[in-house]
Amino acid sequence: MASSSTASLESTVSYLEKLAADLPSAGADLRLDDRLRRRLLSTMQKLIPELETPAEACQRFLYNTLELPAARIAVDLNIFNLLKESSTPLSTEELAKRSGKSPDTKLLARLLRYLASLSFIHEVDTGMWAASHLGNYLSGEGQSAGIANMVDNCAIAMITLPAFLRRHAYNPPEDKSDTAFAQGNRVTPEEPTFFDWLKTRPENARNFNIFMTAHRMGLKSWMDRPEVINEIVQAFKKVTAGKEGGEEKGVSFVDIGGGVGHQCKAFKSRVPGLKGKIILEDLEEVVANAELEEGIEKIGLDFLRGQPVKGAASYYFRSVLRNWSDQYARPILGYVRDAMDDHSLLLIDELVLPDRGALRYETQFDLTMLAMLNAEARTEAHWRKLLADVGFEVKEIVFYAEEAREAIIIAKKVGS
Repeated sequence: MASSSTASLESTVSYLEKLAADLPSAGADLRLDDRLRRRLLSTMQKLIPELETPAEACQRFLYNTLELPAARIAVDLNIFNLLKESSTPLSTEELAKRSGKSPDTKLLARLLRYLASLSFIHEVDTGMWAASHLGNYLSGEGQSAGIANMVDNCAIAMITLPAFLRRHAYNPPEDKSDTAFAQGNRVTPEEPTFFDWLKTRPENARNFNIFMTAHRMGLKSWMDRPEVINEIVQAFKKVTAGKEGGEEKGVSFVDIGGGVGHQCKAFKSRVPGLKGKIILEDLEEVVANAELEEGIEKIGLDFLRGQPVKGAASYYFRSVLRNWSDQYARPILGYVRDAMDDHSLLLIDELVLPDRGALRYETQFDLTMLAMLNAEARTEAHWRKLLADVGFEVKEIVFYAEEAREAIIIAKKVGS
């Protein structure tokens, strides 16, 4: 039995080695069947910590703090883009020349060896380098900005988190200004939060904003779900029925904290024949940069202080409440509740963690929110309780990107 099992394992390992040796074609085949791809990826990720010796495991996680800084240096030197754009491998000397930064070639070779050991690039011969599948993902403006954002904006907060939690006896406050980010960056009273800090650091803000826009590009959207669109349309008909001006004077969609209006424009394109107005709300300095089309209006406001639009069909938050602890989320939601009609809908477009079995993507994002803002990625049970606490009942939670737990929570005022 033992020899049969060993032979089976030998066969499995041999097949995986063959798969790895022909990754371009194997990877392309797997990407055609995403469910199979995710099964294989999940299985391999589970195997690694079970197969590693204690020494191997320590080498992996004790030193992984170096990975992001090394990638940040590579971004500064444009390594990923240079290799991706080259039809042939490049030498260390040629990369140094093309980078435009004149780095010491011995230093660059040390960095490149490390990047190759992580599969960020390929070492095809002594001192010769080529692009890799992973490195190609990190090329381009969006992911390069993501690397810069994590190193320059987030890393100190993450490293400071243990000391921050010790200081608070492992009972972190909900206050928006006493955070691991603030402790690590020694921020001044004039810039108590991460977002205040960004206002005086344009390059940091640029990388943050580019990454926030890019990291969701190509992902599924709740607007692809016709049943959700229909819910809003039906609510609009109900809130405008019998009102002066009818549908012409009504408001179908209020995007709260909506930046420069991407979601407002997307909603309008989904329902071009829907009458009434769409409203974008954010801080004055944010909406000032919004270029909107006819039928979309903008209001500069602080949503911590109120909700001026009354009786709209839907009030929408996209990736907003994750930035605020319950201490702040309750009044934000309370202002919306008080503005709603009995037929109005609350729409929360957010990550909804499972109550059990959350994955790495979800849990690492949750702890990042803790380190940066004393906020969190909430579980489904937490969302339901938070909404109930401020007078809402959840009608439905529609998962539109199941693999990433992205969902639209549809709620109404209790008793409506």
